[in-house]
Amino acid sequence: MKHPAVLHDPVSGTTRRVTVSWNSVLHGSLHVEDSAGASRNIAVTDLSLSRGGWRGDAINFSWQDEGQTWAVTVDDPQVVTQFTKELPSHFAGQIITWQKQSKRGERWSATILMIAGLVTLLPLLFVIMLFMMRDRILDAVIARMPTSVDARIGELVHQQLLLSSELVKEGPAVEAIRAVSQRFLPHLPKQDFHFRFEVVNDKSVNAFAAPGGLVVVHTGLLAKATSVDQLVGVLGHEITHVTRRHSLRQMVYDLGLTTTLRWLLGVPDGVADTIAGAAVNLSGLQFSREQETEADRGGVELLQKARLPATGLQSFFEILAREKGQVPTFLSTHPADNERSATLQRLVAERGQWTVEPLMIDWDAVRKDAEERMKGK
Repeated sequence: MKHPAVLHDPVSGTTRRVTVSWNSVLHGSLHVEDSAGASRNIAVTDLSLSRGGWRGDAINFSWQDEGQTWAVTVDDPQVVTQFTKELPSHFAGQIITWQKQSKRGERWSATILMIAGLVTLLPLLFVIMLFMMRDRILDAVIARMPTSVDARIGELVHQQLLLSSELVKEGPAVEAIRAVSQRFLPHLPKQDFHFRFEVVNDKSVNAFAAPGGLVVVHTGLLAKATSVDQLVGVLGHEITHVTRRHSLRQMVYDLGLTTTLRWLLGVPDGVADTIAGAAVNLSGLQFSREQETEADRGGVELLQKARLPATGLQSFFEILAREKGQVPTFLSTHPADNERSATLQRLVAERGQWTVEPLMIDWDAVRKDAEERMKGK
């Protein structure tokens, strides 16, 4: 029997709807089939089962394929119950245990509701408490994770990127990124962080950073930027997201409260692979205002150390803010407004003047290279 599920594809970095069923031939395998009729079978010995969803009522099957973590999620509780009947005993037993735990949780919730009938403010206070503790829980989990976790995630994401046909391996755009990175590298943390700077042929105006030090710039951003100063401003900002572990925090947040709470008492082995397997849209990570301000502050500090100009990020924001029609990706994930612009000005002014050593980069050649590559897409 086929059951609806979601496939997390690390190659394309997307998720898509599929169906799953259990093939009991020999030792058994998971059969995954998409709407186009393409299918694959994953042997039971290659599968790992984990609990997912904020309420813990979803199940995740994950496996390794050529160094990449694939995953399938069945998130409908009724479908999970039906599918459990077809699975081998060791999988079924684990899921039934989780379901019993969920039922116990539901019974406890019912008790809470009964008490709430007498103490009408308790539910509201409980919700407020959870909301207020959410960030503290996340911070506590991140603090327990050694930076080697960041490095492992960055390595896994970089391996996936190297397989992409959109990776730009040479030309003025790549040379510009490499030249800028050489100015930053002497001032970056050495322990566990391995900074790498890559260019991807993508029309969207965007750049993003993965935990561990992988920074990716789209050709769309290089074509839109009017100077190398704007590029260095963006890179300084993204590097700070890495060193302050903002990307890691957002990825853990996306895994759900159940997983986060489970890790609160201890970080298990293989946690980096789990997080990397769930990172299907790094370029779309949303950061809080506090994180953006921290990245701006750290970026300005880094630019001063590297003797690079600090006005580029603000001018780039101003260019994007004037865009008509659809909001560029960079603004949707790194929103800018008048308050943030004023904050950037203040951060630069606080540090006073510093000596700038200009980068000798032919920016017209960089933009032309980016534009020509995008024409072929």
